[in-house]
Amino acid sequence: VAVDMPSHLVVVSAAVFKAFEHVKSATEAVKESFRKGQVSTGDIPGINSFNIEVAYMDTKYPFHVERTSPEVYRFTLDGNVIDVIVTETAEGALLAEFGGESHRILGMDEPLGLRLSLDGNTILMPTIFDPSELVSDVTGKVVRYLQDNGAPVETGQPYVEVEAMKMIMPIKATESGKITHNLSPGSVISAGDLLASLELKDPSKVKKIATFEGTLDIAESTIEMDALKAVSNVLAGY
Repeated sequence: VAVDMPSHLVVVSAAVFKAFEHVKSATEAVKESFRKGQVSTGDIPGINSFNIEVAYMDTKYPFHVERTSPEVYRFTLDGNVIDVIVTETAEGALLAEFGGESHRILGMDEPLGLRLSLDGNTILMPTIFDPSELVSDVTGKVVRYLQDNGAPVETGQPYVEVEAMKMIMPIKATESGKITHNLSPGSVISAGDLLASLELKDPSKVKKIATFEGTLDIAESTIEMDALKAVSNVLAGY
């Protein structure tokens, strides 16, 4: 049974997942540079202070994130401030406490967007779709383009042939316009890769993506720390 999840709960949960993944990958990158004998510390501040963006239902949510302790993430968006306590379970799920509630979050970045599991409900958050971009939905390689660069192509007309699973298959244009090739025949492709760009015949089809303004429908929460713990976190680099 599908459950309709509140959109701002989905957005903040996706932001928590993206922030946690950023910290994990950025920390590993710094450790790897140290293992190679590179002693630059320039990337370390970016582990604890960074920006992430979540797109959902035709709206962009640009968050600024600060870590105030190993497990506390502070998300700021257009005056909204939400502190989240994040812990990782043994199986890799995130337990996130914010707005007076606790939520279980799992995520997987896929070529066409983010697959988010929130309290047992799966939400697909597609990457913002730009109709002027023709992307692959298969993994394989480009065989040949079917129109010259700059030539017109119509909606539903095949514009490229790709080899996938030992078969030659055409991929059709999703809009009409003048085509520009982005790859060469023989290029290896994955699902989500940009194959060609279109100068749209009808530019009004470009969807306008709004940037969020206003109040999130989630209780603001800031976590107060005692002075000793706060000083300890500052000395630890938070």
